[in-house]
Amino acid sequence: MEENSRQDTLKKYLTLISVINSMENRLRWTELVLLTLNVLIFMFSFHYISTFMQTKRLLITPLELSFILVILVIGMFICSYWASSSLRLHLKLKLHFFHLRFLERQLDDAGEFIFSDEAIFFNPSLGSLESADKKENVTYPTEGLTRMDGFIGAAKPNFFSWLIPSIFFVLYWSIFIWISIKFSFSAVG
Repeated sequence: MEENSRQDTLKKYLTLISVINSMENRLRWTELVLLTLNVLIFMFSFHYISTFMQTKRLLITPLELSFILVILVIGMFICSYWASSSLRLHLKLKLHFFHLRFLERQLDDAGEFIFSDEAIFFNPSLGSLESADKKENVTYPTEGLTRMDGFIGAAKPNFFSWLIPSIFFVLYWSIFIWISIKFSFSAVG
């Protein structure tokens, strides 16, 4: 009876690993596509505005103004979608990892599980990690921004999942306000 329970737990563990892997792949490809879209929109809007400024036309038609403002709003919408969807997916991943660690404790095997919390291996005072068979040694930074418990070493994917869209959102919003102010004053003056 206990062996069947262990086999069921192991099946759940392996299924959960598969689910986590597919979610992480989906997140990676989604963020790559959304980043590419944002870069294209930013480059297009920047090129369009710089071309307009180089021609030194005094008036911009309402159609041109509407076009560039709609492009910027689409960029802001993509950023909002990116941040909200990635945060939602990261929350689901966090819950799956929580369940995975529970299953690891239930299995309670001697040895290591690949999804265990790696923080126990990184001792900031040592700066290196040695394999169990003593054949490999990995050194890692212990000082500065790149230390394993520092800003870059401790950065989680969800931090970058809301930081990058936020930067693009601020850029789009700044361009939107700049265009609105510039061309509202040029239409009045």
